[in-house]
Amino acid sequence: MSIIYTRFSAGIWQVIFVGLLLTFGMIFSSCSAGLGRSAASTDTPIPPDEGIIVVSVTDELQNPITDGAVVRVTNSTQVDSNDNGMFRVVSCDSTQFISAWAPGREAAFKRCDGQSTSYQIQLMPLMGYDNADYAWAPANGNCSNCHAGLIGTGYDELREWSMSGHARVFDKRHLETMYLGISMGGSISPQTQWALINYDRVRMPPAINNNYYGPGFKLDFPKQAGNCAYCHAPATISSSQVNVDLSTLFPKPTDVRGEGVTCDVCHKVLNVSLDENGFPFADRPGILSFEFLRPDSTIFAIGPFANILTRDPNLPTDHRLTCSPIFSQSEFCAACHYGKFGDIQIYNSYGEWRQSKYGKNPAESDYMTCQDCHMSHLVPGEEAPPLSRRQACSESDSNFQNFDHNLMSFGLDENLGREIPLMVRGAAKLKVDFKYEPDKKNSLNVIVRVENIKAGHKFPTDSPLRHLILVVDAKDRLGTSLLQADGERIPNWGGEYSGLPGKIFANLLVEEDTNISPTAAYWNETKLAWNGADNRLVPGEVDKSEYFFPILDTREVRVTVTLVYRFAFSNLTAQKQWFDRPDIVVASMSCIGNPTTPNSMECKDVE
Repeated sequence: MSIIYTRFSAGIWQVIFVGLLLTFGMIFSSCSAGLGRSAASTDTPIPPDEGIIVVSVTDELQNPITDGAVVRVTNSTQVDSNDNGMFRVVSCDSTQFISAWAPGREAAFKRCDGQSTSYQIQLMPLMGYDNADYAWAPANGNCSNCHAGLIGTGYDELREWSMSGHARVFDKRHLETMYLGISMGGSISPQTQWALINYDRVRMPPAINNNYYGPGFKLDFPKQAGNCAYCHAPATISSSQVNVDLSTLFPKPTDVRGEGVTCDVCHKVLNVSLDENGFPFADRPGILSFEFLRPDSTIFAIGPFANILTRDPNLPTDHRLTCSPIFSQSEFCAACHYGKFGDIQIYNSYGEWRQSKYGKNPAESDYMTCQDCHMSHLVPGEEAPPLSRRQACSESDSNFQNFDHNLMSFGLDENLGREIPLMVRGAAKLKVDFKYEPDKKNSLNVIVRVENIKAGHKFPTDSPLRHLILVVDAKDRLGTSLLQADGERIPNWGGEYSGLPGKIFANLLVEEDTNISPTAAYWNETKLAWNGADNRLVPGEVDKSEYFFPILDTREVRVTVTLVYRFAFSNLTAQKQWFDRPDIVVASMSCIGNPTTPNSMECKDVE
């Protein structure tokens, strides 16, 4: 399938990513469960097998299978590969099964009798047929039978997924308002105006007034569908793979199409098609990069062959299974988290990860995949096993046998009284130093350092609507704000923070036709507002800025430095009425002391 690009049809595929992280919930915003911990060496010795139960794995002709094969015991964390010459497990009672898988094979199960010390499991070849006319299965139907917290504790994939941005594509309505050019209340902006200038059709700047409710793809390209569905509503894509006009899908469909990035779409992926450099092809956005395996009408699932829990002791599983290593690889995420519009990289969390120390070399101990951070249940600071023990379809560590489908740790913030992506909190840290300069107007110099410590990509990432606002507030002992003599100030698009001491970390773009900046209409031709307009926090790098305040009362000052995460520009938030996305305080420090003795200033984190 090929897509032709022109100046006036740029939106044909570019709109795929509109509001990607508004609806996906910042899937790659931070990595609080992964990057804050050290990784063990990749050459950690293989532990000995202590089990007394020996399992033999054979093919359809009864020939032994050893290469890449893995066995597990259901309803347990027991797992073994052929690393020590045979497959062994410790125990298996009559309520459990031994499962086995090998590359190119379907998984198979053998019921335990609680007494035998040897079992044989035969694996059949994996059928390579993909049924393009396959009808996607709804998560709230088939998947809920076994993945809705019905089996054991800590395994509730349906609930986790339902809290993620993947499941809330239509619930939150951010995509709808951007696609149609409306507000949350349903008011629509005027149709986009075009003009001919020197025989070139150019989009005219919109009239920003009380009747303007922000940009919309359909306002600019009313006769085009765009490619949004390939990422945001993949279950709408039929065998023809044609673009789907999302206008017909608002309000939220009640069937599988309304489930956004639903379970069945991901769990039919056998591999991802990337170019020779490891990036998605320009003409294969979203699920067009996926290599699906949808054999027939029977229920069939592909996954990481992680710990398998069974509800019915008489049935090992309700469907056929196989495994794919792609489920623990960042390449799985690349299709919808990498997007270049013309010459401008709009979404690039995957590329940013590859440029970071966490994505450059799998042989290094600090290598971390997207799944290590966004789908693990590890506690921050906990030591990670070597990469070989974190990979899908392997003898993985027990902590990596249960993938968290929440992705951004969406949960209730008690201070805000709302659900937020909790991984954003603490993703960057602050360090504040002071210098007293009496020969420079009796000035207190506040030196602020900001460092991305938990995101394996730039922070914030993907949608350029997201940005960080650094606010520096200096007050005297009476609580009166000190005047700023020098240093950066927050620009006028910082909303209520405009003009205050501080700065914004953003990927600031401008529309080439209208000169609107910051722009949210990324389906049009854009460019960086200036060289260096992308100043987002790079993993491990420190940003330093300084602020100067004349001191009149030298007895005491209080300086508060706050780093705020904002989902969208303040004017766009007002136009679209996106008041359900509150700012998140990433980090905050409060310092107090005598400004003439800066070493005496005491700083502490603000909870």
